[in-house]
Amino acid sequence: MSAEEVKTLGRMQTGTMTPFRRPEEAGGSSSETLDLFDGREVCPVTQRVILVSPYPGGIHELVRDLSEGCFDVLVFHHWEQGIRNAQTADLLIFDLTPFQDAEEVAPVKSLVLEAGNVPSLLLVNERLLPKLDQGLMNQELLVWPARPGEINYHAQRIIRSGAQRSPASRLLTGTSPAIFKDLWIDRKKMSVYRNGAKIALTKTEYELLVKLLEREGTVLSREDLLAEIWGTSFLGGSNIVDVHIKSLRKKLGDRAVNSMYIATVRGVGYRLAD
Repeated sequence: MSAEEVKTLGRMQTGTMTPFRRPEEAGGSSSETLDLFDGREVCPVTQRVILVSPYPGGIHELVRDLSEGCFDVLVFHHWEQGIRNAQTADLLIFDLTPFQDAEEVAPVKSLVLEAGNVPSLLLVNERLLPKLDQGLMNQELLVWPARPGEINYHAQRIIRSGAQRSPASRLLTGTSPAIFKDLWIDRKKMSVYRNGAKIALTKTEYELLVKLLEREGTVLSREDLLAEIWGTSFLGGSNIVDVHIKSLRKKLGDRAVNSMYIATVRGVGYRLAD
């Protein structure tokens, strides 16, 4: 379940929501920020949440709030289904609100471990909370029903805290959008966003970034990039690749040393930074 259109798209930081800048606030044209539809801002990209709930009808407000917060929500009724699909998600939410006894939720401890490096959040009701053992109490918990906006805050916080893991949304052929660190890549529109603002890349700069992302850390030589981007195998004394990488880094706010996005492999070429 996803929200194609929302009124606002926020970035949660230290418990506050920062709305995306409108064109007049950003000092640019409407093409530099989010698309608008009927006066409403459209999510350029989303993050994926898998919700496992035996009775999802009881938490429809949570699904609505996440969708309006620009999360794609995929709902499964059975624990095993959620775990099988966990690696495709940025966050895994287990709904324990229907249960009143700690024994009923005991299997969830092993399931959380099976999720590997996918961050998890457990929804609990107030009556169940004091009955949980220490293993579950050490997990991320949220008492539901919660205050308005709280689920989006916790989801963003947990995903950010697990930022060292590879994003679930990888840039594969034909997929859009994709995520790399704090960059959001919409392949259909050939656009790159950070914090809701569009980064003005040339077609060549965009294609260089996409090629590096598609290889997921594999080194691309200058010859490889010349062949794939410029359609030529001639290198000679040309520094055309280096010039465009330098320009791309500048626009991304990156640097050649201790790079965040594009790492230099001396004497060879470039790769995606760790």
